[in-house]
Amino acid sequence: MAGGSLRGDGSKAKLILIPAAAVALVVIGILVYLAIKANEDNRVSALRYKFNQFFPGTYNTVETIDGDGDYDGDGVINSVEASAKTSMISADTDKDGLTDSDEEKYGTNPASADTDGDGIPDGVEVRAGLDPLSLITDGKTKDADRTFTRVIRLDDGSITLTGKADIYGATVDKLELNSVSSNAGALTAPYELYCDGGFESAEINFGFDRDMTEASGIADRSIRFFKFDPYLKKYNSIGGVMSEDGNSVSCKLDGNGVYLLGADNIIHQAAEAYTSGKLNVHLIIDNSASMYPSSSEYRSEENDVDFRRVAFAQKLVTSLGNEVKFAISTFTYDLNSICKFDADKTRVLHAIDSIRKLSPGFDGTSVERAMIRGLEMFGPETISERNIIIILTDGISTETGGYTISDIVALSKTKNVTVMTISLGKNYDRELLESIAHSTGGEYFPIAEAKILEVLYSTMIASMDDDIVDENFDGSPDSYTIYDTGFDPDTNGFSFGNFKSGTSQTLDFGMVMLARDWFRKNVPEHAGDKSDSISYTFEGTTINLAEPLRKVILQTMQAKWMKPESYLDFLSGGDVLRANRSSKSEAEKNGWTTVEIPYIEPGTGWKEAELLVPDHTSGTLRTAYSENDYAMIRAIHYYDALRDTESGFGINSENDLNKVKAVMAVGDPVVTKLMWEEDGKCVSRYVLMTALRRDLENPNTFKIKIYDVNGGTADTVILNRTLKVTRGGKDDFTYTGTWNGKAVALSCYLTKVTAK
Repeated sequence: MAGGSLRGDGSKAKLILIPAAAVALVVIGILVYLAIKANEDNRVSALRYKFNQFFPGTYNTVETIDGDGDYDGDGVINSVEASAKTSMISADTDKDGLTDSDEEKYGTNPASADTDGDGIPDGVEVRAGLDPLSLITDGKTKDADRTFTRVIRLDDGSITLTGKADIYGATVDKLELNSVSSNAGALTAPYELYCDGGFESAEINFGFDRDMTEASGIADRSIRFFKFDPYLKKYNSIGGVMSEDGNSVSCKLDGNGVYLLGADNIIHQAAEAYTSGKLNVHLIIDNSASMYPSSSEYRSEENDVDFRRVAFAQKLVTSLGNEVKFAISTFTYDLNSICKFDADKTRVLHAIDSIRKLSPGFDGTSVERAMIRGLEMFGPETISERNIIIILTDGISTETGGYTISDIVALSKTKNVTVMTISLGKNYDRELLESIAHSTGGEYFPIAEAKILEVLYSTMIASMDDDIVDENFDGSPDSYTIYDTGFDPDTNGFSFGNFKSGTSQTLDFGMVMLARDWFRKNVPEHAGDKSDSISYTFEGTTINLAEPLRKVILQTMQAKWMKPESYLDFLSGGDVLRANRSSKSEAEKNGWTTVEIPYIEPGTGWKEAELLVPDHTSGTLRTAYSENDYAMIRAIHYYDALRDTESGFGINSENDLNKVKAVMAVGDPVVTKLMWEEDGKCVSRYVLMTALRRDLENPNTFKIKIYDVNGGTADTVILNRTLKVTRGGKDDFTYTGTWNGKAVALSCYLTKVTAK
């Protein structure tokens, strides 16, 4: 019995151990599963994170390098630059003032700014007449110890520098500063001298218009040189010696700075008026028959049948402060005053609106007479205040009364008035309008189409505001604004970011082109052949082309498929990271399609990733979302298709930069390609250049404000220039950009879009 009892107890123990073991195995299995699952989840999370880090870069375009092309315009083709390991995007790889092709000519090292190691850049040595391959060019004195004299010729005179070879790297820039050029006491333009290596001595010699000074009552004893302080906007007298013939003045300079010839007392009074905040603006608007429909005048050019000139004037008035006084006039042969100087904007706006009810004039267009009559409206009470005339005309002057530019300039100086001129249409006297503006310290704006007028006001206001700004918002001014189009990404940009499509790996070109034209109010309501897959029409949509682009909200662009991390299957096998089946099926039913992009992730075997993108060729978008979505996405594709229809130009010289300035001067942002080298490839992205500024201290540094639809990157491109050796001897520059930590080249596209 006892033995049987013991056996029974053992059986019970076995019975207890079996379930326990099973439970243990289950628990272990669960733990193993959870461990595997946790490991898998961690792996998926890590892969998702890595992909998200990679994905923004896929909005850059990898350029197909043309080996026979010359991206930087330096005379060395791309294939040769690749072999020599010089830059394909910078004409001057080492930034020494010698282009890469000139480096070969002089036998210097294109990868070293100072081939002979004497501390003088190769380009400066060549400009100074030295040998960049020798420490002692003349066999007697070290190049670094020699003293030189250099004369820099200017429009108004000259600057003579004495010093080491560094003076051949010095620059002198003629500035367009409203606070200086509009000052009645300024007798010359302001010039900025900058020599990074310093100089031993410098002397400036400027001539002046004696007829103008005598007509303005300026005494010779008051004429002297001034150094302009851009921070305080003050003029510090540095003296001057009058020449024996009385037509020029010379003065010693003590360092870098902005210099001009001016009349003492007057220059200070005008400076105080500028900073007083008191501003009087006289708007003078052409009302000749050429502005009106041909039904009014059969020969009319119909330059502004929609009265965009009225909208322009009203926006200008509403955008300036309440303390500003406005006078409003129209003109044909003579001036017609509609409103005397008044700070009441309600009355001023009403006066401007009354222009719509006026009858067109048929007695000619006299710009000179209108200017004289307009200047006469500024009385003694405004002489100590800041005064501006803005005159808009669409015709060639028919003045017969004998008034001349000299009369206008003399009276504007007496009245302390700056003149800004605007030409509209195709037939106008550019020389006359440009001369009036520049001679009185103002700016000239040529406008081809009336619709652009409505965005010009912001550019003009930027000019009126002296153009000296605090770029980094630290409380101290640091930049000159050369041109600001007024484009604000928060208002004038898209409400959604860049995206891909079945036909384009990135649509940034189309988006910034469309944003530019939307801002200019120049988007055709429909374009292209309706049978063409890239045509579009806004007819029948609720899209309002007069509203800011930011107000166009698309449901398509808010879909979850805009975010790859929401649908990619990071457990995909094979060589493609796939979209999960359910998301892919649902997306395709809503007018989306798939594209595959290169994507390699070590340890996964993937070579590509499958993305979901909206399909502009699919009418399903129209039914799944809306007519608005369909039209807008097609419009972006239409604009993007223009990518290769017109070649751009790189910013490789001063002439190239001047082309950009000419476009921005009339308020047009510039479509710009940023290109950089990455892992032996050239990569690019399209942005919109919206403002051009220049560093306050260093005239060789420009700051370009950009709109980047890709987002999440720096919004400023730094553009540095280097004085280069030229065959003609005239000063010119090479330019190198820096953006988001990368060296970039800039190419600009001035492509125009017209309805077909």
